[in-house]
Parts: sequence; C-alpha cells; structure tokens
Amino acid sequence: MRALLAAVAVSLVPATVAAQANRWQRQVQEQLERVSPHARTTKTGVLNLEESEWFAVTLTAGVSYSIIGVCDNDCSSLQLVLATPDRNELVTDRRGENFPVVRFTPAETRDFRVKVVMDACLVSPCWYGVAVVERQ
Repeated sequence: MRALLAAVAVSLVPATVAAQANRWQRQVQEQLERVSPHARTTKTGVLNLEESEWFAVTLTAGVSYSIIGVCDNDCSSLQLVLATPDRNELVTDRRGENFPVVRFTPAETRDFRVKVVMDACLVSPCWYGVAVVERQ
C-alpha cells in the first residue's frame, strides 16, 4: 500500500509543477486581455534575466499600431524594440517598465521584427506577452 501511495505522489509532481508554471502564463494572458482585448497579434513566452527573443509581425501601410508588452508578477522591467527584418531599430521602449509600449505607422506593408528583452526578473524565468494592436 505504501508503494502505491508513493507512486501516486510521484505521478502528481509533474502536474503540480505544470500548474504552478501555468499560473504565471495566466497572469500574462489576463494582462494582455486587459490592455488589448482586440489585439490583432499576440505572442507569449518565457525568458531568463537579460535574455531576449525576436519574432516577426506583418504591419500594413498607413495603419497606426501600438505594440504593448506585459510580464508576470516576478518581472519588473521589460523592453521592446521594433526593427526591420535585418534588425535596424525603428522604435524602442527601454524605459525599464513592466508595460512597455511602442507606436508606429509603417509607410509600406511589410514584415517587421519585434525584440523582447527581459530586463528585470526576480525569479527566472519570467513569462512575457506582447500584443500588436491597431490604433483607431
């Protein structure tokens, strides 16, 4: 009987760990829904302190966009950079906040790259989310 209980306890550990990890992901999803319920594009992920990640986004000519970053409760500073495909920076928000925003209106429809930098994370890794929103 003791062996059976031990086996059950061990089998529950991964579920518990996954549930805890999902807590931070849920924090980010809830923040994204609050700041941009009608986002055209969203991206979420995890980064350790001082790590960064790039992702591609297509923006339409003449449309004004806000690109908004959020992060979990262990994060206090996130940076955003909007760049060309060859990583020439166009607009940045490096103020060291946990809700960075960059605004941009492209002259032509094309692909761009967004860089997310985890600037301050109390307990690594930290979850982040980015929303691309058309401004009215």
